[in-house]
Amino acid sequence: MDRVLYILENKKYTPKDVNYLKNKIKELNCPHGIRVATNHVELVVFCKDSEKIRNKITSILGLRIIDLYIGEPEVKQGKELEYFMDYINKELFWLAHTFMEIPWRKYNDVTIQLVVLYMGALAKAQENDVNAALNLFKMIKVLGKESNLLNYDCVLEEINKILNGERTNAYRCINISELKKRLRYT
Repeated sequence: MDRVLYILENKKYTPKDVNYLKNKIKELNCPHGIRVATNHVELVVFCKDSEKIRNKITSILGLRIIDLYIGEPEVKQGKELEYFMDYINKELFWLAHTFMEIPWRKYNDVTIQLVVLYMGALAKAQENDVNAALNLFKMIKVLGKESNLLNYDCVLEEINKILNGERTNAYRCINISELKKRLRYT
């Protein structure tokens, strides 16, 4: 069984529509998860990718598949920040989260963990899981009390933007020069 992330074109849905979308795709008969961004819907399914599954997804949801990832995306050493920023700009917060997990584990750095948690909070907001998003936000504030990596007011604003179906500027909450130091780029 594969873990497949389908990126679907979104023209009308917001995170508030997650349960509606989940109900629509029950007939896939694959475990799944959904996140909604302003210009795409992320559908994660745990079944073998095939033309049949793709056709079923597009037929059920009426959305065009614009990209897909089978398994975890490959991270090129030294390119984590570049990929991370690209995924943030595309509102692919779970993928951004995935890319930052590698340096976080490599350096065992709580400051990098703050970014992982921030991306997780944004992804949970895209799932319309308000409690999980806010719990992650609380963890960020506790773990990051000594850090200047994130602007906490900004983080909360970005979570709320997602919950309201608005486009984010999530990177603006991150002190990029501090993150580069933590990633050993300088």
